[in-house]
Order: sequence, then structure tokens, then C-alpha cells
Amino acid sequence: MTGTLELLFTFLNDGLPFVLIVLPIYLFCRISYLSFIEKYGTMKPFDTVHEIILIGFTIFLTMFFVQTWCVNFGENSHINLVPFAVIKSEINDRNNSESDYHTFIFNIFGNIAVFVPVGLFGAYRFQRSLAKTIYFGFCLSLLIETVQLPLDRTSDVDDLILNTAGALIGCLFYKMINNKK
Repeated sequence: MTGTLELLFTFLNDGLPFVLIVLPIYLFCRISYLSFIEKYGTMKPFDTVHEIILIGFTIFLTMFFVQTWCVNFGENSHINLVPFAVIKSEINDRNNSESDYHTFIFNIFGNIAVFVPVGLFGAYRFQRSLAKTIYFGFCLSLLIETVQLPLDRTSDVDDLILNTAGALIGCLFYKMINNKK
């Protein structure tokens, strides 16, 4: 499990400098925007939960951008259009070494977990619409996989499937939390 934690810490460490740059810029722009609309009387009542969600999603998008477009894991570029082919291969390879096992865990659960915030934000933004949230998650994942094509990165339909599943889980989690209120 320590190899998986190392991968997680590397993921967080790679994105932190970018978050420290983007977050103050976002906060300045958001405060300026809120001040502007308050000055001209078009501001709705301040919603702390809404602002926290926007800040969280900004941090998420920054980390996501760094991992999908800036960090190159030394992969050879390839495209997989066969659903579940890479997942099956990783299930078969995970017993070969501890490194393969951690890569398997990080790839499968990481691709799901990284899109849970997309599902949470989508459900919040689209008033809990499951279909719109899944579509949003699918389109964002498809955009990322498409942009990775010329970047010497792997584009994989399995990532698209796992990311969309993560968006679904995030949406269902959001609905579960809001139904308890």
C-alpha cells in the first residue's frame, strides 16, 4: 500500500505549486466580480457553500490540468479503443510484481476517484440531474483523452469509462447528502 500512497503524494506534490499560483488569482478575480455585482445591485445573497464549492472545483481543475497535460509519466504514446482491454491487462499483470499492483490500484481507483469531484460539482450545478452530470463527466473526460493524443500520452477508452463512473459516483453521493437535509 505504501507504493500507492507514494503515487498519491507525487500526484499532490506535482500540482501544489500550480494551486498556489492559481488560487490567489482566482480569489482576486472572484472577489472583484462579487464586488462589481454588489456595487450595481445585481448580487444575490452571499452563499458560503456555493463559494466553497467553486474554490474546491478550482483547486480540482488546477490539479487535474497539471496531471493530464503538464506531467508526463514517460509513457509511450498509444491509443486504446477496445473497452476494458487495459483493465483486463492490468488485472492479469498485477500479480507479477508489487509495482504492477500499485499501478493497477492507482490507475483503476485513481481514474474513478479523480472524477468524483466532477460528479459532485455537476450535480450541484445541474440541480441534481443525473443525466446532465454523467454527460458533463463524459464530455470532460473525452476532451482530456482527445487533447492527450498529440502530447505523447496514452488515450484510453478505459479511462473514459472509469472517469464517467467516477462522475456518476460523485453525483449519487451529492444526491445522498442532499436527501438527508
